[in-house]
Parts: sequence; C-alpha cells; structure tokens
Amino acid sequence: MTPRPPHDFSARRAALWQALQADAILVFGYGDALGAGSASHGAMRYLTGWNSHEAQSLAILTPEGCRLLIGSPFLAPPTGFDAAALPASGWGASIAAQLGTARKLATVGFGEMPQATFESLRAALGPATLTPADAILSRLRAIKHRSEIAAMQAGAALCDDLFDRLPQLLRRGEPVWKTQTRLETHAKLEGAEYCRTWLTVRAAADRPRYWPEENRDTPKHGDQVLFGLALTVDGYWAHGIRMGAMGQITPDHQTLWQITEDALIAGQTALTPGQLVQDVEAAISDVVVPRSAHWPGVQRFRGGHGLGLSYEEPVLSDAFPQHWGPEAFRDCPPPPVAVECAMMLELHPNLFVPGLGGAALGEMMLTEPDGARPLLHFPRQMFVV
Repeated sequence: MTPRPPHDFSARRAALWQALQADAILVFGYGDALGAGSASHGAMRYLTGWNSHEAQSLAILTPEGCRLLIGSPFLAPPTGFDAAALPASGWGASIAAQLGTARKLATVGFGEMPQATFESLRAALGPATLTPADAILSRLRAIKHRSEIAAMQAGAALCDDLFDRLPQLLRRGEPVWKTQTRLETHAKLEGAEYCRTWLTVRAAADRPRYWPEENRDTPKHGDQVLFGLALTVDGYWAHGIRMGAMGQITPDHQTLWQITEDALIAGQTALTPGQLVQDVEAAISDVVVPRSAHWPGVQRFRGGHGLGLSYEEPVLSDAFPQHWGPEAFRDCPPPPVAVECAMMLELHPNLFVPGLGGAALGEMMLTEPDGARPLLHFPRQMFVV
C-alpha cells in the first residue's frame, strides 16, 4: 500500500486534556477481535494507537504521559509506552498506586467494561470521582485529520478491489461461504487488519447473511446478489454495499435497486455542511418509505452511520436510528448535529420485501465544502454474473 501520513496521538490526547478538568483520564478498550461489536476499541486506538486484539486493556493518561495495562500476557507491548501485562483484577490497585491522591478522574470506554472489572477498580480508587468523557472525545473524533482520511481512502480502494473480484468468484459455482472466505482472505493479504463480509445470494434476498451456516447454498440462475463488506486499514473502517444478479436482472429487483439508488442520491444531497445529520436519514426515508408502502412487511435497517476508528462512529451514528424492534424500546432522539467538513459517513439505504427480494447500496461519504464526495469507485449499477 502507498505510504500514508502518521497519526499524531500526542496531539489527540492534548486536545482531550484541553476539554477536560481532570487529574487523569482512564481509557478502557477491547481489541479489534470483536470487529464492529466494540465501540471502546475505537477510542483506545484514537488516543494511543494500541490494539489488544482479543484482550482488554486500560490506558492511564496523565499530563506526564501514558501508561498501558494489558489484560493478557500473550501480546507484545507497544514501543514508546510504559506498558505492563496485568490481570484486570489488579488494575485498580495499579491505578491507585500510580495516581496517589488524584481525585478527579475522567473515563472513556467504561460502558463496555465488565462489571467485575469495574467493581474491583471502583473499590481500589476509594473517594475518587469517575466522570465519563466519552461525549467530549466523540466530538473530537467526528472531524477527520488528513492522516485518517488517507487510511480510509486506502480502505476504500481495497473495497473496490473486492467488489471487482466478486463476479468472477461467483462463477466458480462454489457454496457462497467459500466465496466470502476467499474475499476476506484476499483483503487481509492486501493489508486489511480485519474484514467481515455479508453475501446474500438467493432468489429473493432476505437479509444480510454473514456466517458459513447461513450460506451453504450455491449460486443459481436468477438469484439476487447482495454484497456488503466492512474492513479496517490502520484501524480505520471502510465499508460498502453493492448489488447484482446471477444471469439476469428481474424487473422487480431492478425496481428495488432504483429505490435505494434514488434514496442514496437524496442522502448525499442532504449531506452538506450547515445541514443537520438527522436530515440525511430523513431524506433517505422520504424516498424509501412512500415508494415501498404498497408492499406488506417491508423491513429495513438504519440508512447510515458515522465511520472512523469505530464501525459506528459516535455522535454521527446516533442521528441514524435503527428501524427494527418495538418502537417503545428504541433510543430517544439525539441532540441535533450539524454537518461539518471532513466528516466521514457511510450511507446505505436499504429495504427487504418478503418473498420479493432485498436491496441495499452503501457508499463511504467524505464531507467537503461543496457537499459529500464518495470514496468508492466501483459502479453502483447492478452487475450481472
């Protein structure tokens, strides 16, 4: 891959310090083994560059520097850090010994910390106050530096490569899960740290299908093809979705594609500096909902989310509510967020009609002064295998 600008972790920590009144900042994070299932990894990676893979870690940030506690003896400590392998049960005592009488402690990522770890840490810290700083950090992360954009551009190029390889692999006639495995392996060989795909190849695409047990069928003439992928380069997520057909595109499936294409254009048009991020989801829904209202049982998931070191980058993702589950249990509407330059979002309008088929298109969008620019170059039109 082309060399990219280095990330300035010290400048990021300095910006967070300026926004806080604290004696120290405690940052909890899982590693990237959980993929999109971890939000805390993104915060840890943003502030330290550290990836503990399947393990848990805790960074102790003070004005003097950064100390890293790694909850596994099987990871090589990063260079340039005061790091120690230490079971989570000993983190509280270690923090107390280092910070002494420090009382104002800010926290990041504690929402994912296991209860047992938190209770032992809380007991060891005594009268110290723990004040979440996640929202402040999330705001800092929303605007991407050129080094971050470069990493995501590299990820977008790798997504384009996988889209280009998909039709040829489908022609092999192998079970769908083998095609997924070949694509994910190729992504890692070409520099992706993590790659997970969903590939639905069915007469009527019903939902995203990720796992081998869901994809033992082989492609057949007339099948729909929906391919979504998410991978990381330097920890930064790249993401896209494209659609195709085995042998021929049916009129119904072309109609579904057109709805999502028009919704994506509407979302991109709304993604302009000065507008609200919430207006982007509204623009997508204003296309999808009325044009699919005559079909019973239509299902869909959120029309987009923020993208960065977290698959669902905080603050921006909150503006795109999920559309599944009882409405009474959905999150309350978040505070309005204005679109600014150098934000990165994934827009992916979608709908699934029982018995007819599904449709989804996904684009990485970088906000610029005159609007949003897609980073993916693979055509959005339906391809034929």
